[in-house]
Amino acid sequence: MKMIGDSAGRAARSALLDEVIRDVVAPRAREVDEKGLFPEEAVRALADIGLLALTIPVEDGGAGASAAELGDVVLRLATACASTAMVYVMHVTALNSFLALAQGRSRSGYLSRIREERLLVTEAISEPGSGSQWWSVESTAERIDGGYRIEADKSFSTSAGHADLYVVSTRTPGSDNDRDHAVFAIRADEGRIESGEWKGLGLAGNSSTWITFRADVGEDALLYSGSEGAGLRTYNEANQPLYHLGVSAAYLGIATAAYRACLDRIRTRRYSGNPSGFGANLSQYPIARRHIGTMAIRLEATRGLVEGLARAIDEEQGLDEMAVLMTATKVAAAEAAAEIAQEAMMASGGVAYSRGFLPIERHLRDALAASLMGPNDDFCKELIGRLEIDGSSYHDL
Repeated sequence: MKMIGDSAGRAARSALLDEVIRDVVAPRAREVDEKGLFPEEAVRALADIGLLALTIPVEDGGAGASAAELGDVVLRLATACASTAMVYVMHVTALNSFLALAQGRSRSGYLSRIREERLLVTEAISEPGSGSQWWSVESTAERIDGGYRIEADKSFSTSAGHADLYVVSTRTPGSDNDRDHAVFAIRADEGRIESGEWKGLGLAGNSSTWITFRADVGEDALLYSGSEGAGLRTYNEANQPLYHLGVSAAYLGIATAAYRACLDRIRTRRYSGNPSGFGANLSQYPIARRHIGTMAIRLEATRGLVEGLARAIDEEQGLDEMAVLMTATKVAAAEAAAEIAQEAMMASGGVAYSRGFLPIERHLRDALAASLMGPNDDFCKELIGRLEIDGSSYHDL
């Protein structure tokens, strides 16, 4: 496919995305789920139309897209294939660590290579010892001649074993404080990298499994670090807003897919005769209309939150300024995805529980991951309470 640069604008990128979803992403979604396949064809197709560089600024050769456009891209991908969407979300999230670098050779070098070689990037942040509490890190980076020796054990990393470049957190070299973060870029062919096999209930193709790094890296692999929370602050400000937008848009896409499948089922389901006195069409049943009404209300409310978060990012609000909205959007979208998918199953009847007839059971399994993804919903709700009651900063984790 022809790559469209920034001058062609959002409409042209949108048309190309429609092609990729129609021809590549949607037709493979069922197989990706059933066989747990990493969506390599979809990633290549997104690279072919320039969407792996969607958020890279125009001056660095990317599309320079807005947060609003990113949210729309993720939503549409997730409506077709949640695994593909989550791989894409983590690619865009990881890119922010490079975009946070000051202008200079290191920044331009990384962005040029990512763009020109069409690299898939991801994060490796969560650890076995702290779970979704990403701010506490035990992995280490030791100073050696010419660079650093990395020893990092990570519990979940989307695209593990498939990414070309990993953004990996460790403690700041020389620090014994678990909140003194350093962030490194580690190539997939650098040192010894091992990862597990992902067998999730849902999101079966996103390879979100454990991964370990034992690598000696050069000086330029260190993206940023700092003591007394400075490195963690940089990471949060660079990555958290777009990460929360991305996962929230993905959950909204899952919910949208479940809703559409249910709506189609209700519109087309016919009974023989008139068993309940409401007619032969399921669409004539008041309970079916109530189910659709309930789901539509929840969808529109969630869509408003996701769009509001995108606006806040595009308006360049500070992290503390948007912290409650950002965190609340993630929780609302996660809960909406699971509840809408479950209601879609109830409204569609027993066939929705069976694999292969309707995709609703896949959407429900995908949706159940949402509340568990870091920061998990329990932590998010407690954090919002602290932010509102105590006036805390998002950085006070």
